[in-house]
Amino acid sequence: MNDLRLSRRELIAAGALAAATPVWATAPRDESARLDAFFESVFQRDLARNPAAQSSMGITGGGAGWWPDVSQARADENVVLVRRDLAELKRFDRAALGHEAQLSYDLFAYDAEEAIERHLWRGNHYPVCQMRGPQRDIPQTLINNHSIASVADAEAYVARLHAVRSYLAAVVAGLERQAANGVVPPPFSAPLVIGNCEKLIAGAPFQPGTPDSPILADFRGKLESLSIGEVERARLVKAAEAGLIEGFGPGFRGLIDHLRAIKCGANCNAGVWRLPDGDAYYAAQLRWNTTLPLSPTEVHRIGLEETARLHGEMRAVAKRAGFAGTLAELFEHVRSNDRFYYPNTAEGKAAYLDSMRAKIAAVTARLGELTNHVPSADVLVKPVEPWLEASAGTAGYFAPSADGSRPGILYVNTRDMRNLPIYELSALSYHEGVPGHHLEKAVTRALTGLPKFRAFGGYTAFSEGWALFAEQLPTDMGLYDDPWQEFGRLSMELMRAGRLVTDTGVHALRWSRERAVAWLDENTPANHADNVTAIQRYIVTPGQACAYEMGKLKLVELRDRARTKLGDRFDLRGFNDNVLGSGPLPLPMLEHKIDAWIAAGGQA
Repeated sequence: MNDLRLSRRELIAAGALAAATPVWATAPRDESARLDAFFESVFQRDLARNPAAQSSMGITGGGAGWWPDVSQARADENVVLVRRDLAELKRFDRAALGHEAQLSYDLFAYDAEEAIERHLWRGNHYPVCQMRGPQRDIPQTLINNHSIASVADAEAYVARLHAVRSYLAAVVAGLERQAANGVVPPPFSAPLVIGNCEKLIAGAPFQPGTPDSPILADFRGKLESLSIGEVERARLVKAAEAGLIEGFGPGFRGLIDHLRAIKCGANCNAGVWRLPDGDAYYAAQLRWNTTLPLSPTEVHRIGLEETARLHGEMRAVAKRAGFAGTLAELFEHVRSNDRFYYPNTAEGKAAYLDSMRAKIAAVTARLGELTNHVPSADVLVKPVEPWLEASAGTAGYFAPSADGSRPGILYVNTRDMRNLPIYELSALSYHEGVPGHHLEKAVTRALTGLPKFRAFGGYTAFSEGWALFAEQLPTDMGLYDDPWQEFGRLSMELMRAGRLVTDTGVHALRWSRERAVAWLDENTPANHADNVTAIQRYIVTPGQACAYEMGKLKLVELRDRARTKLGDRFDLRGFNDNVLGSGPLPLPMLEHKIDAWIAAGGQA
């Protein structure tokens, strides 16, 4: 199993067989229109076989009562379809297409080729770990995406509860196949996943007489908006309780049993070099995630160089703030000084979230200084749900629904306020909210004429690179209102630079987990517990963490190139609009686009 979002590259085109006579071939039209029809046909085919993606897009009916097929047979079938799609694409005359259609052609081919390559490495992937898996995807789909506007929607929700049992049985079967080939997640991961699972099956109806479990509470709350009688309401609640007891609970208990039985040999806490053809697998992961043809050695070197640069900038900012000690003393100062942390109380947590909302509101009010794209969708700031706190990261963003019924949501993990230093509050708000992820996703959703595979797709290096780049944008607007907030921005970028060092260190240079944690302890102001969590994340998601800084560095390079070549004609808003104006792109394609914009004199 993988992320339940629709992704041709990662889900290997979860689609059905195409019709014998393709709709794009039935009528004489210009080549771009025919290509758009092809893209739409493939997208709808894939969507029809990805029920969770339907829910994430606000689509009801269809597969709303089911979960994706995660069997090996389906994965093999899907890669056949992707190969067929790629062959069909090559029948179009690229030279006869308009500029934007050519870009779509190239992106579709890029995604398909990567999907085929990912399939070859499917056995090395960790589909269930503390960073991803059904313990996250199932409740997020039900709670965040499965709306209930009718009795039929409620009954589909209940059907999904029953279907969890067979869905997780298929997940476990896949894990058992991997284990037989020596591929098991590191031992630190299973207890975290088990903890999430146990929270999902705690409470009513699993333990009668206790408060509702998270899913039952969600279902009961959603029924409140339905205009139905009490008898019907009671019937639906009883049906949901049966679905939880007969399907949901047994499914998660089966997953828990499997995770508890995992046996791991030597080097289990190590990087993916220990897996079959692990070095080649990591090189592929690094390329997929950064979209750049860089070796682990090159990425490691860049990380060390960026770390040195950021250390120098942090020393200068700390001096402006009146701090005169060494770098090590500076890091200890911000770790241990209570002035940099809200209290770990309900009031402290609420105050932190309110401060984030204020930061986002302030930059949103001045967004016209940065871009001509002002999102219409709101962004909500919410705490991470209790059942996910133990394994969740610091913060995460979920894009608004396509139909506008659901706003963007910025989740913040307030479990331990020592993990949320006040000095990083501004940068975190800008990264996850505006002008970071929320702006980027809202702009993409608002673009007209994009094929849906582009509107709903994405590239980590682009999106995370933009969000990290966006942390810097409010600097010239005076929104980092004291030196410690600027220090926090540098601190957050330093962690991303450190990822280049430690991710490649663990997976390519064969560093131990302990050595990687010690490197972060020495070179960043993050506390030891955060650094342990970070390294454990990098171990199970090889290459992913490198995308942030590599994407940001490419954007800075392109901005500086444009500023140098355009001189007085350079307009930051025009640059930002061009970066965002075609939706997410692999970095080499983005570079080509910006170079064309520069060649046109900085004109749109």
